[in-house]
Amino acid sequence: MNRQAFIITPLSEQQQQQVIKETRAYIKTAEQHYALQLKPVEIVFNLKGRAAGMYRVHTQRGLLQRKIKRELRYNPFIFAKYFDDNFTTTIPHEVAHYVTDLIYGLRNIKPHGSEWQQIMAAFNADASVTASYDLDGIPRRQQTLFRYYCACGEHQIGSIRHKRIQRQQRQYYCRSCKQVLSPQPQKAVLPAVKSI
Repeated sequence: MNRQAFIITPLSEQQQQQVIKETRAYIKTAEQHYALQLKPVEIVFNLKGRAAGMYRVHTQRGLLQRKIKRELRYNPFIFAKYFDDNFTTTIPHEVAHYVTDLIYGLRNIKPHGSEWQQIMAAFNADASVTASYDLDGIPRRQQTLFRYYCACGEHQIGSIRHKRIQRQQRQYYCRSCKQVLSPQPQKAVLPAVKSI
């Protein structure tokens, strides 16, 4: 029986505009509370998987300079299924990550540490770290697995490790026999037999 017989309809354009408006309102609250002029952040609805929201920073290094791109990502399917809950919890949660990054820097604090919690308090928002949602009907990523072999058997390797092996950036070893994993089955090496 297929567990995902139905798929939730993602956020409508109108709901996306509501989320963007609320996100900007929390950013404005942070600017007023901390007397800051915050850098612009892109708000996108392209997050997939189990998370309702995510704050992400991309660093693109060029020849002469590096470019930092910040974005608040929301999962349009989880938001659609649990709109009211995500509207009141996920939006301030992700904006608080954005604000802590700009004030303290991500490397200098814990993701849900006291600085983040203070910003959540300034938003009068619940500082819970995670939510538990029923994900039936929510499209989820399925990881592609690749077969690799050693002397003792077959192993499943995820796409990230597979790409590293293909680019010759890494080698991975079997935990049992300590051999390098190979995409081709290992041929048994028999000792040479002397003919008489």
